[in-house]
Amino acid sequence: MQKLEKKTDKSKVINAHISNNGIKMIPGLLNGKVALITGSSDGIGRSIAEVFVEHGAKVVINGRNPDPCHNLASLINQECSDDVKAIACPCDVMDQKAVQNMVDEAIDTFGKIDIVVNNAGTSRDALIHKMSDKLLRFIIDLAIKGTYNTTKAIIPHFLDETKHSKDAFKKIINFSSTSGVSGNVGQTNYALAKGGIIGYSKACARELCLERININVVAPGFTHTRMTALKEDPNDELGVPEGVRNTALAATPFVRNGRAGEPHHNAWVVLFLASYLSDWITGQVLTIDGGLYI
Repeated sequence: MQKLEKKTDKSKVINAHISNNGIKMIPGLLNGKVALITGSSDGIGRSIAEVFVEHGAKVVINGRNPDPCHNLASLINQECSDDVKAIACPCDVMDQKAVQNMVDEAIDTFGKIDIVVNNAGTSRDALIHKMSDKLLRFIIDLAIKGTYNTTKAIIPHFLDETKHSKDAFKKIINFSSTSGVSGNVGQTNYALAKGGIIGYSKACARELCLERININVVAPGFTHTRMTALKEDPNDELGVPEGVRNTALAATPFVRNGRAGEPHHNAWVVLFLASYLSDWITGQVLTIDGGLYI
């Protein structure tokens, strides 16, 4: 089994003291915190989990496929043999009962949850006149209903925690996309879902700000994951055609040598929003797009 790569590969984890670029970083930003990260068995979610652990958090790994969840949790715990740093709670976030069971299991194991990252999502692209109702419903349910189910399950716990501690801040970070901010050709379903995440998050932030529950949004641009990899087979559900991919890369000012943004570029921003550094920020949308929309 491949081990987590420490101090060498920024796309996997970062060193809590000095990054690969020699930049000094604040150690232990999440010491003592517990984070539930949906869709964290792969891609951006996995990078977030690894960065969180590197900064002292315990994490709940979630995804629809059990094997990748358990494999990542085992990998993390092997690297942190002195303590259990990760548990696997695979489930479909569109299933409200399953999500509630996941939250209950996490609290039973770690005693609390401090941070929720609603990252689970995917895309299924088609032009509007070719968009099926089934495709529309799947993307909306996964993004919006999945985020709603997880938020609703955690709020009673958060309210109980903040009621008993005047200094406690609880963090929810929801994933939108640049498609949800500015739209994108072939992604009317995805833009609808991700745009809805922004409005939903702002409404929740207004409702819960007096309880010191921070709710913010990140909107990634074109990021190197399985979802944005080159589609070699037209029947593949994931990936994008070469022409579309090249256009997206060419429009991003920070791109060099055809390299898109990496998952860790998003994970570092989520780390900020999950830490005490962002205690006085709520209801905001941070776009992580390499200069695509300025």
